[in-house]
Amino acid sequence: MASYHRVLEVFGRSIDQKSLECDYERWSGKVRLIGFVDSFFLICYSGVSRFEHGLLIYKEPTYFKFVSEKGGLDYNITTLGHPVGLTTQYPASSLKKYDIKLRKGRDIVMRKRIRRGVTQHNFFGLLHDSVRLGVVTQAELIGTIIGKTIGGSTFEDVAGKYLDALSGAKGSRNLALSGERT
Repeated sequence: MASYHRVLEVFGRSIDQKSLECDYERWSGKVRLIGFVDSFFLICYSGVSRFEHGLLIYKEPTYFKFVSEKGGLDYNITTLGHPVGLTTQYPASSLKKYDIKLRKGRDIVMRKRIRRGVTQHNFFGLLHDSVRLGVVTQAELIGTIIGKTIGGSTFEDVAGKYLDALSGAKGSRNLALSGERT
């Protein structure tokens, strides 16, 4: 049986990679959480890193739900994933919905790493990743910025009203009423 390092290597991942967010073993039975920017692995191993079985969990926005209840002990994740092994091609039928509960832990530093390793990155997370890692492509970053600011958002409404106010009466759309003097 291969080591879990070899399984990660099959997916083009490594625990020495810059996009690694979390590499944490805490659970009994030697279960390791290895979180990257776009996905995370839950790998069960024995002996000297001997791979037993594992899951690859995708952080796809339409299927990913992360809940951290205030004062609660667990992170709750509902998402799509599939079992992993020494192959990169899996049938579509292997993709399943998983409900995962991860214990938060007492160590605040590791709690933050676990949270960052299993959450989907928002706009500011993508900015941080692009600066820190160079992982996010410029096109993806620009597309996210345009989608968040210009594409039908309140920014467009506010900018339009501001420009109308600057242009004064010339650009005013107010028409004179029939009883008013012009």
